[in-house]
Amino acid sequence: FRAVEIEQLGERQVVQDLYALTRALSHPADRIAWLALLRAPCCGLGLHELAQFFEGRGERTVWEVMQEVPSLKKICEVLRPALEQRLRGTLRDCVEGTWLALGGPACVADATDLEDAEAFLDELERLEEAGALEDMAELEERLAKKLYALPDVNAGVDAVEIMTIHKAKGLEFDTVVVPGLD
Repeated sequence: FRAVEIEQLGERQVVQDLYALTRALSHPADRIAWLALLRAPCCGLGLHELAQFFEGRGERTVWEVMQEVPSLKKICEVLRPALEQRLRGTLRDCVEGTWLALGGPACVADATDLEDAEAFLDELERLEEAGALEDMAELEERLAKKLYALPDVNAGVDAVEIMTIHKAKGLEFDTVVVPGLD
């Protein structure tokens, strides 16, 4: 089956990871974004490790603490150039390059996730001005309400299409099944 415009783009794990990376690179003191990034599959820290490294250190940024943790050395080596070069190029290039360097594409489940990541990066590029986002809330709103995850790219042409009645209107299908009408 292929679900057409059913799932919001912001609900996809790969997009949530890219959003956390975007926020962390845009605002180095955004503690929640940094912890979400470290919890992402491309960094792979567990809750126990996050608590061990960062609990009780609220007066310092996550980035400052990370540099003192030996097991996070490789992650810091990837993130350092991105933070140092902030606002010197496009935000999309910074986020995409960092995600690739962290091995993000190797952590996705299938090709559809890569397409969703591309959709996120395209939207990021549309919204950015001079290497930054003026309004992070606008990106968040688009991910939550206006942009949809792509249907499964591996579904064949004969796959059953699942969509809302509104989306199906006017498509003239031979058969339409509407469940739950009682």
